[in-house]
Amino acid sequence: PEVRYGSGILDAIASRFPSFVRVDSAQTDSDRSDAWIALASGRPVGGGGRGAVFAPAPDLALIVVDEEHHHTYKEDRSPRFDARWVAQRRAELQGAICVFLSSAPSVETGAATLEGGRFRSVSPVRSDRRAASPLVELVDRPEDRTLSPELHDRISATLRSGERVALLAPSAAFARAVWCGECRRSVRCPRCESGMFFDRSKRQVRCGRCGHVDPAPDVCPTCGAADLKYVGAGTERLGEQLSKAFPRAFVHRVDPSAPDELPSDPIDIYLTTWMGTKAALRPDVSLVGILDADWLIRRPDFRAAESAYQACVEMAEWAGPRDRGGHLVIQTVEPDHHSLQAIVRSDYSFFLRNELEQRRELMYPPFIELVKVVIAGARAEPFAAHVSASIRHLATRILGPMPMARADGPPTVQLLIKCTDVMPVARALRDILEASPKGTRMSVDVDPR
Repeated sequence: PEVRYGSGILDAIASRFPSFVRVDSAQTDSDRSDAWIALASGRPVGGGGRGAVFAPAPDLALIVVDEEHHHTYKEDRSPRFDARWVAQRRAELQGAICVFLSSAPSVETGAATLEGGRFRSVSPVRSDRRAASPLVELVDRPEDRTLSPELHDRISATLRSGERVALLAPSAAFARAVWCGECRRSVRCPRCESGMFFDRSKRQVRCGRCGHVDPAPDVCPTCGAADLKYVGAGTERLGEQLSKAFPRAFVHRVDPSAPDELPSDPIDIYLTTWMGTKAALRPDVSLVGILDADWLIRRPDFRAAESAYQACVEMAEWAGPRDRGGHLVIQTVEPDHHSLQAIVRSDYSFFLRNELEQRRELMYPPFIELVKVVIAGARAEPFAAHVSASIRHLATRILGPMPMARADGPPTVQLLIKCTDVMPVARALRDILEASPKGTRMSVDVDPR
């Protein structure tokens, strides 16, 4: 799924099979064209990112989709294909076998492996899973500080033993919100009313939703008071706090405003957002700390619990097995949440059962299919109402139209369509798309991610 920083899997295959050709975007256009021609001519092995699923292979026998759960398999531009389902369908058409590999499969794939499902599955026994897992510790996330006493003690012990620590922060910048002590309102984005991050190095506030940037205010925009407080530490602030708490440790920070290359000096504490957790970037550590698991679990997305579980699995793999000193500490106020309890138990089936129960109750995939329609233009809202009325008889439920935050451009609204069969809805939307009024743009995304 991620080839920008290289791929250990593809490198290993290339070293074992001299005839292997790469067809990913890391290659030049010329090399990629040569690779496609080679595969079409009968080369036996090829690989790459999501676009490789379309590579010509007349005698195709096997497709392997590594890290099946990864969201980047879904293309976010037209045509919005999902490489996982293209691989599955192509294997059916060419009589090949399709194998999905993942340590934390997507909920849809997991559901398809249950009794009566479309997929067969192979999993390690629980004793082997637990042996490969780190020691997992759930500790209470403090409200008034960044590190709980337990996590502070674990970091100190790890540094004293000469090992390294990785800490996962929920956001970059200096603070996650700017709050007025007088009127008790936070600084909000003028475009979409979302809260804004504070970047002290640039003296800016930035909206995490629509990307709008303004100079950092000296007084409250609402009441004019100068009593501004910076709430919720981002990586910039955390780096300063960690350097003071552990003065003999070298703290290296990786986020969008910091370099993503490892320094030549030995790192003691590796502080990062999600961008620095890629396997090609992260250093070897024995202690991994997730500073705020609740931020992952409570995002406004029906896939939040799934993403949180997959993220914690990835962090557990980074920490390594417990017999080699691997230790994962998760700060949370919801230790009983099923995505976290599944990590403690090293039990994907526990997560899947609980998640499917909630998805069934709320009618979300895999029990329903989703279609997202985005309409932009001066007459976006009335056209969205027309679209909704035209397909209402085909849908289980239609949510919206809902205004979308845009940093620039015309008014934009969104419809989320729930349906039991996506094909009639897709055909109706195709006819509507062809008849859309001048100056109005409509995009359709089946199974949005």
